Amino acid sequence: MMKALMKRTAAAFICLMLTLSLTGCTSGITALNHETGVTLPPVQVPWKAPTGDLSQEAVQSVLLYVPDITGTRLIAQPDRVSYPVSRHPAEATLRKLFDFDGTNAASKLTQDVQLHLSTVNPVEISGDTATVNLGASALTLAHSELYVVCQAIANTLCQWGDIKYVNVLVSSVQPGLDVGASVPAGCFTQNLSDTIDMLSSYARPLSQTGEDRRFSTAATLYYPSYSGKGILAETRVLNFASRNKASLAETLLDALSSGAQTLSTVPAVPMLSAYLEREPQIASVAATGGQQVILHFKQAFNDALISAGIPRSVMMAALTYTVTTFVPGISGVTVHIGDELVSALVPSGIYEGAGDTIAFEGGLMRRSSFSAFLLSQCTLYFSDGEGRLCAVQRPVPYYQTRSVRYLVNCLMEGPQPFDSKNGMKRVLPETLKDADLLGASVSDRRALLNFSKGLQDSCKEYSESEERLMIYAVVNTLTELPDITGTVFFIGGAQPDSLCGHLYLPGEFMRNMSLVREQ
Repeated sequence: MMKALMKRTAAAFICLMLTLSLTGCTSGITALNHETGVTLPPVQVPWKAPTGDLSQEAVQSVLLYVPDITGTRLIAQPDRVSYPVSRHPAEATLRKLFDFDGTNAASKLTQDVQLHLSTVNPVEISGDTATVNLGASALTLAHSELYVVCQAIANTLCQWGDIKYVNVLVSSVQPGLDVGASVPAGCFTQNLSDTIDMLSSYARPLSQTGEDRRFSTAATLYYPSYSGKGILAETRVLNFASRNKASLAETLLDALSSGAQTLSTVPAVPMLSAYLEREPQIASVAATGGQQVILHFKQAFNDALISAGIPRSVMMAALTYTVTTFVPGISGVTVHIGDELVSALVPSGIYEGAGDTIAFEGGLMRRSSFSAFLLSQCTLYFSDGEGRLCAVQRPVPYYQTRSVRYLVNCLMEGPQPFDSKNGMKRVLPETLKDADLLGASVSDRRALLNFSKGLQDSCKEYSESEERLMIYAVVNTLTELPDITGTVFFIGGAQPDSLCGHLYLPGEFMRNMSLVREQ
């Protein structure tokens, strides 16, 4: 009888401990002590409070798509990659793909050419689109071989699901599908069914059908974001009247003017064709070779951009990225507005480099000049002002979307005019600054946050509801990241019983979507 009672008591104790560790609520602790007269020991976590931001690596199982041993089709080969936890595994996985040396079942990706990523912006990810920049060695591949390489890259990068489209450049230029760089490749998507022979056939020149052949393909458009913060990618299928490069550029400009279909944080682009004084021109780049697209806009284009709330620098970034990503053989874009050749820009609203002059030799705007403008969306949770959390999208530098410190700083900043939803309320105290986050790291898929005592001091008057929203705004924001399942809070290196006297802080907080308002 006594043994059975002890077993039931022990089972109840374990259940209560599990419940409390998930909810972090002091009311459960108080009730338990009052009803049973038992004082529970504090929750112990196996992690130490971080000091500073530790550069930590994650290890993940991945699939590398390479030719099978017969050269018939692309097959998946399992491997493991190590990558910085604050970055997407795409770049590390591609390096692994290019170094794959073959097995009894699979061959190297290329037999005679060692592929590598460019040192300039090797992998850019904006939204669901990745742009891979290969080094110059890829130019020695036959175009049919390069096409197979592009498809292998796309199959490999699309395995996580967050990437759906892949552009492949070589030395920051779209190589096209033929020797003359006249046939656009468009965006690659995952293709697990076609044979290598069939893939190779797609890269054969289409000259027999004539340059004016109409076609449809996926293309990536780069739209200015609100508040002049930079540009965001959206990929969709476009209809092109011909493969003439000037015509390709004009179609891309019209698509930009027609507006984004999925992006909610971009302003309307003026009707670009209405401000062109003449059709786009294609000219050689005398200094370095290659070609450029030359655009002549009317003087009124300046006023149109001001009315649209689009800084000139951001519009030039959007044009340059859009054209050079899709039109084959184009090294850059030259823009005239009225009698002025745009030879320099001083961006004012971008996240990094605001106020610095960007100069263009001969007026040629290259893709690499605008890398600081590329953004992607992150998900943040703020209060809706009615006791619930609301998820909002914010455009941020694409390489910061997985940084724990950066995301917590976004929460510290509070809601911004360029967020996807208006009317949100801040959840963290307004007095909190980056210096109050003493350390941030990720261990065992948990985000570890070590705040100064300033957090506890600044929120001591918070109600239970405000404290709950504050904690779970942080937890839900960080658990949006694929490598994080929970969050552990420290204050000055330790875990106090509570921040504001309502919720039990020790232990680990898991994602809680019951507090989130339905969209």
